[in-house]
Amino acid sequence: MLYVRIINSGFRHRSSLAKLTRWPLLGRMMDKALFDGDDIYILPKDSVLRTTEIPLDIPAPERQDIVLPSEVIKHFIERSRYHFVMNSCICRNSAECKDYPRDLGCLFLGKATLSIDPKLGRMVSKEEAYEHLRKCEEAGLVHLIGRNKIDSVWMSAKPKEDLLTICNCCPCCCLWKVVPQLDPSISSKLTRLPGVSLSVDSSKCIGCGKCVNGCYVSAIALVSGKAVIDQELCKGCARCAHTCPRKAITLHMEDVDYIVHAVERITPLVDVTKE
Repeated sequence: MLYVRIINSGFRHRSSLAKLTRWPLLGRMMDKALFDGDDIYILPKDSVLRTTEIPLDIPAPERQDIVLPSEVIKHFIERSRYHFVMNSCICRNSAECKDYPRDLGCLFLGKATLSIDPKLGRMVSKEEAYEHLRKCEEAGLVHLIGRNKIDSVWMSAKPKEDLLTICNCCPCCCLWKVVPQLDPSISSKLTRLPGVSLSVDSSKCIGCGKCVNGCYVSAIALVSGKAVIDQELCKGCARCAHTCPRKAITLHMEDVDYIVHAVERITPLVDVTKE
């Protein structure tokens, strides 16, 4: 549990530590130690596609036929023999989160879960994994899925190729809030789904700033009283579309096969079927 104590004590300094990745030599060392081979997707919340209250560039009747983002996670839950749920979210615990439940931690898949300290969580069935996923969605958390080496390091769950991470993140405490401070070579490993993008209708935007406050990667800023999205930083979680009171932010789905492409990209990273 040494790593847990280190994370808890150093979490408040995560932004300063992230800036160190921009120092050439130190940055390469940190990349190799903590982020080597990472590839992580942020998934828009299913409710974005279910509701008619969020602007979408997809006709309402056709939305019923769109595969929901969470199907990416369900694909791997079905194929994995091992499912491990954390007792709590280490990020929200370290930040003493007041707005989102701390007891909804990460879900891990793959054989490397057998190496995780049982004090941190428990092995669960597929049905329990789905129930955990449902609770996280109801709590308003955003899913991240992919290979995240830092998890295999702090939990000693190795090799990293046998551990698939499914994080459930809030906008206030997520470790990946450090994206703007990280060297781009590292921050680019956290990506949005293929074909997903967001845009602002400036004629509707009133500059209230709710989208700015709700973006945990600082991809939105107010410019001349209007919200502007930095497409390089934006990870496509669509939380801003939820929070906008004027429905000024539209989610675009330019790739109807985005689920297929996401699964194809994640599958070679982690073998969740290994026994």
